[in-house]
Amino acid sequence: MRCGTRLMLVVQPPSVRVDVPSTTPHEEHMLERMTMLENTLARLAERLEHALKLLLRHSETAYSNHALVKSLIEMLNECGVVDNGKLESMWRDECKKLKQAGQNQAKKTRKVKRKATTSG
Repeated sequence: MRCGTRLMLVVQPPSVRVDVPSTTPHEEHMLERMTMLENTLARLAERLEHALKLLLRHSETAYSNHALVKSLIEMLNECGVVDNGKLESMWRDECKKLKQAGQNQAKKTRKVKRKATTSG
């Protein structure tokens, strides 16, 4: 007695029957290196996010302090205790001094680095 259904056989080619590892040791090493780099990049992204939050918080604090100082100066100016023009010119002079001192320090640092690299 026949059922009429075709018999289907699954045949694997001889090359598939040989057990070949899917990745070589070199590929595994490269995959491990890539995974380490991805993890390092993720940690760096987290640190940058944290630093950005700190910077934003510092910016908000600086703005608040600036508003407080500005209000105090205006009150003292209204009371006649402080001359606003004189205060501003003194402040600008101090800023210039600080900027010049920073530039001089940067020049000294560069000179020291040059000496270290030429003598070493």
